Amino acid sequence: MRLGFTRFVKIFFSSLFIQTSWSFLTIQGMGFLVNLINGVKNDKKGSIIKAHKGYFNTHPYMVSYITGATIRAYDEGDTIEEIRHFITIAQKSFASKGDLLFWQTIRPALLLISVIIGIKYGIIGPILFLISYNIFHLYHRTKGITDGYNKKWDVIYLLKSRRFTAVQHVFEIIGSFSTGLLFTLLAIKISYLLLIPLTMLFIALIAKRYSAVLIILALLLLVIIIVLV
Repeated sequence: MRLGFTRFVKIFFSSLFIQTSWSFLTIQGMGFLVNLINGVKNDKKGSIIKAHKGYFNTHPYMVSYITGATIRAYDEGDTIEEIRHFITIAQKSFASKGDLLFWQTIRPALLLISVIIGIKYGIIGPILFLISYNIFHLYHRTKGITDGYNKKWDVIYLLKSRRFTAVQHVFEIIGSFSTGLLFTLLAIKISYLLLIPLTMLFIALIAKRYSAVLIILALLLLVIIIVLV
């Protein structure tokens, strides 16, 4: 069973607007419903409207994984109860991982890098941020559709794959390194070579997975030392 290019394009473009009908009652419910309608066959649309016009909330970049799996389930004739059960579990799981991966890791790290580059090269910094960030989020929007459709219920196990865990760990290190680098650049004007031992502290803290409080205290200590020196 294949998804097909036409359905893929419809699902992708409708997923970009999943939050345009956001409400306090259903959150992303209407957007998710439209996303499903654009992907299923005509004979399934009536039952989908009745079954999925309620609450739905997940990370907007992760919705494609859920949509792809749900459409596959409808193509294979699974029951409404089974599909609803999957959506209830998947929306929470992908919401948590998406928030952690993008809002708390990738976006802050790329912002720090763009600020550092912007200090030196001006407008190039924000431009690089927009390009690099959109590469990551569009990858998940597109890859999620095909993976969701191909893996169906098992798509949820992708949350433990290197696509999520390794990327998150790498950007934690990059974010920590960039934090130390940025504060050092703003505090005093020194050679870039001398920044290496100062910022290595943050890499070590993240690599050993110390708490955020300890990392912040180390950052403040570094700033104090720099100012006093």
